[in-house]
Amino acid sequence: MMFIIYINIFLKHTPLAASFNFSLFKVDKLYLLLYVSGNDCVDINGNAIDESPSPTSSCYDKDQHSEEKEPEPGSSTETATHPTSSSVNEQSQSSKDYISMPNEKSYGPWNFKQCKTNVEDLFENKAVHSFFTCKDADCSTIHTDSQIFKKFKHSWLNSKNWWLCFVENDGMFCLVCKKHQMKHPQNQRSVFASTPSVRFKIDSLNTHVQSKLHIAALQNELLQQVSVFHQEVIKKTEVNNTVLNQVFSSAYFLMKEFVANKKLLPLLQFIEKIFEVEHLKFFQHRSARSQTEIFRTLGDVMKEIMLENVRKSNAFGLMTDEVADISVKENLVTFIQYYSFKDEETKTNFLSCKDILEKHNAANAETITGLLLEELESDKLDVSKLTGFSSDGASVMVGKRTGVATRLREKNPCLINIHCVCHKLALSCADSNESISFIKNMEIILRQLWQLFENSPKKMAIYLKTQKELKNITMGDKAQKVVSKRLKKACRTRWLSLESSVKAVFSEYEVILHTLSKLEKDDAAACGLLKKMKGLKFLGAIYILNDILPILADLSRLFQKDSLNFSVICPAINMTKDKLKQLIEEDKPIESLRNDIDSFTNMCAEINLTKKDSDELTSLFKKYVDALIKNIDRRFEDCGEVLSSFAIFDPTLLPKTDETGFKEYGEDSIKVLGEHFYQDDEEEKKNQKAEKLLTEWQGLKYQINDNLKKIMPQDVKDGKSKITATEWLLNQLVRNKSFCNFYPSIVFIAEVALALPVSNAWPERGASALKNVKTKQRNRLTSHMLDSILHVCINGPPVESLEGEALIKRAVTTWTGAKNRRRLPANRAPTSKVQENTMTCKAPVLEDASVQTETPTEIVTIETEVRQTLNEVRNAMKILELDEMDNLSEDDCSSSDDLD
Repeated sequence: MMFIIYINIFLKHTPLAASFNFSLFKVDKLYLLLYVSGNDCVDINGNAIDESPSPTSSCYDKDQHSEEKEPEPGSSTETATHPTSSSVNEQSQSSKDYISMPNEKSYGPWNFKQCKTNVEDLFENKAVHSFFTCKDADCSTIHTDSQIFKKFKHSWLNSKNWWLCFVENDGMFCLVCKKHQMKHPQNQRSVFASTPSVRFKIDSLNTHVQSKLHIAALQNELLQQVSVFHQEVIKKTEVNNTVLNQVFSSAYFLMKEFVANKKLLPLLQFIEKIFEVEHLKFFQHRSARSQTEIFRTLGDVMKEIMLENVRKSNAFGLMTDEVADISVKENLVTFIQYYSFKDEETKTNFLSCKDILEKHNAANAETITGLLLEELESDKLDVSKLTGFSSDGASVMVGKRTGVATRLREKNPCLINIHCVCHKLALSCADSNESISFIKNMEIILRQLWQLFENSPKKMAIYLKTQKELKNITMGDKAQKVVSKRLKKACRTRWLSLESSVKAVFSEYEVILHTLSKLEKDDAAACGLLKKMKGLKFLGAIYILNDILPILADLSRLFQKDSLNFSVICPAINMTKDKLKQLIEEDKPIESLRNDIDSFTNMCAEINLTKKDSDELTSLFKKYVDALIKNIDRRFEDCGEVLSSFAIFDPTLLPKTDETGFKEYGEDSIKVLGEHFYQDDEEEKKNQKAEKLLTEWQGLKYQINDNLKKIMPQDVKDGKSKITATEWLLNQLVRNKSFCNFYPSIVFIAEVALALPVSNAWPERGASALKNVKTKQRNRLTSHMLDSILHVCINGPPVESLEGEALIKRAVTTWTGAKNRRRLPANRAPTSKVQENTMTCKAPVLEDASVQTETPTEIVTIETEVRQTLNEVRNAMKILELDEMDNLSEDDCSSSDDLD
């Protein structure tokens, strides 16, 4: 924009300037524009340019060789010559732009006075001869006794060799090269610069003036004298990548922190002004569509980086679930689990978020299957590598006839369908609660208690005051907020909500009873809850649940780990059942109630533990534990023959080489695995592969006993490590390339086992992230934008990390290379013919450089003048490789729906 304004001012306020020519100098793809006098045009070496007019000349004065007229007395020469001379002079003072005046001859980048000053500064206290010093001193001879230096001819010091300086008894120097201390890049010689030249021949001068070093020195000087708008262009070019990286980093931060996309420009403005990051002003792609493309590019690049790792793997599994967002759209959230050879670990990443009903009428198995296969095809993932599928166990997912898993198995018979272990555990607990009516009523009472205080600030205030009175404590605002959240909602769809609700009532039971007693006169719900909660059976059930639910919650948290391996399931379930049985043996809840009963009796006389009550609570306790163990066994017993066969990869179960059963160990499981993975082959080929698999297993058993067991960490052997022995062995098989060469079939099955998803916790996390992104204020996000944001906020590394920096650089490269980002000309309405023929006026003509007059006989059309001026500006812009800043971008007409 500065360039166009500057040129337009120059052309408008110096109409048809006859005494100015444009000289263009190319410096590393950057053209420097210098305004020089029409009678004193020089090239880059300072040599005079042919002054004869030509048809293509940029001089507009028809009488170019006319004599100069003296300015009128009292007239301001500068004002008459150039109305904007004051602004130009201000720029000249700051940036040292060179604009030669009419009577001032130019010598390269300087005028006479500047050249003389440079000679005096560079050759201080030396007997120096130059065109500028000798002309004023009328010097024409060299004073030296040396025959060598007498070869130098003083006549060489002329206007053509303006750069030449001769130091007596020293040699010849170049004024420009010496100022910039030029050196040869290869041999580091600095002749004519730091080292004088003693080759006193005219050929030496001609060679130097045409040398690359001399031209480079002139270019350096021109760069230092470049005008303001050129400095802006240079600075913009230098910081272009830096600015884009910073803008993309800011956008990435917003996506990562669930901040609205429309906050990007305010954030950039804040950073630019508050932190004085001035070069952010060079970011000009601020249209709605450009911002949308930035966010989408970040998400697409993040997804592509993840997919590159997935494509290198030999097996992967999918986890999917349905979720409804704030705009009442049914979305299919899908995650992918695979072994990453780059990170040498099992990874679980977000894959896609699809609007199920966008192109379909129902969210049935056919629709979901089609969406999954469409996603795999668009991501260039081979369906034959899809070896695992995990879901919440809904009939649409696991139906035996037309479920999603059944349809996917038609595409790949080797697929292993797994019902999410977290959902299985939740169903086991729900079945146990349903089988015991009192525990089921406990859930209802806890939910009603939460609703009583959740929707009434008045009742919550009474609850807090009662707590202060009973505990004699003083709470600030922060403490009150913490206490007010102590009561939790008991909900079956939330896996750990019942434990949180029971724990809150257990710790604040006395406060709750006192609060309900204060509310019972005016509130029927409070009265009913008080009657139910102050009974001994309710209190005993709270003690029972407070001991049982933490054990189940620990198991649920284990199943919700980021990377859960199938080998963890059975040991964890067995340990949980043992803990529950130990509670029965110790009768821990009933013993704890006996120890605390006196405090409750003093508070409420109805709470008194008798032998009958104790036996009744013990019976309830045993029934509930037995129901839990029974339902857990029932839900987890159908793990499948294939999944059970993976147990052979537990090295701790493998007998020693000399023990009985070593040779036969694992053969049945290997046959089951071979039958599953080779079921789609012909009978003969299937038998060959199965036999090869069995042979590899026989050899691998010796490797495990003789080598791998010896290097297994002790904490893994003892079961104290975060990973199981099975997971450790599987990782060793996949990481070691020698195993891949000798046991390829076994290694493939090991990779399948690592990529096998056994939990659907990740889609649940994806649903939570989706609801954090798509809120009431951001309900217009399109599917593509939503998918991009989820890729960044779930899969993306921290913005300040090395991985984050690499991702942002790649996104910048992708975004800039997607299409030409130059700003396009705006659509201007053409001038009508009537206006073109009628709109005429007198044009001022510049007679000379000092006095401006008007010729009334010369009438030109405004349209013609404007077109001519615009063409000249556009040609200059094209040569300078600059963008037209005052025009609209191609992105300015785009939709801003994604800029929520």
